[in-house]
Formats: sequence, C-alpha cells, structure tokens
Amino acid sequence: MAAAVEDGKALCAGQHQPVGPISEIVGVGTLPTARRRGLALAVTAALVADARSRGVETLFLSAGDDDAPIYARLGFRRVATALIAEPIE
Repeated sequence: MAAAVEDGKALCAGQHQPVGPISEIVGVGTLPTARRRGLALAVTAALVADARSRGVETLFLSAGDDDAPIYARLGFRRVATALIAEPIE
C-alpha cells in the first residue's frame, strides 16, 4: 500500500496485489479536494517501484479513459479492454 499524506490525513492511496511474478495495481483514489496535484501519479509510481523491488515482472491495472494518460506517463499501455456488465432489461 502507498499513500500521499498531508497533516496526518491520507489524500490519495492505492495498493498492488502480487501473486508470484505478477501484480495488479488497484484502488488508486484521490480525495476530490486533493485532485490535480499529481498525487495519483506519485502513489502509482511508488507502487510500481515497490512491485519491481519485489521481483514483479508483469504489472497491470484497469483504468477508465480519463485516467489512461496518467498511467501512460508511467509506461503503462493499453493492451485490452475489460468487459462492462450491464443488466438485461
């Protein structure tokens, strides 16, 4: 887990879940009042560094279209699109 903290308050946090040489970055979220400060980028970079230091060879995440440019700055690239479930009417 990694977090951006200010005055003892977590403004942004996330984690990665390693299983052998593979890990998924999950749950990166920033408080609305702390957005546009680069915190998600910094937290994700810390998670990438931690995963690599633990020998993770394959690192992935799921991002919405609005978030994709942030992750591209860290070297992530789109390789697939996840299914989106919708109720049948």
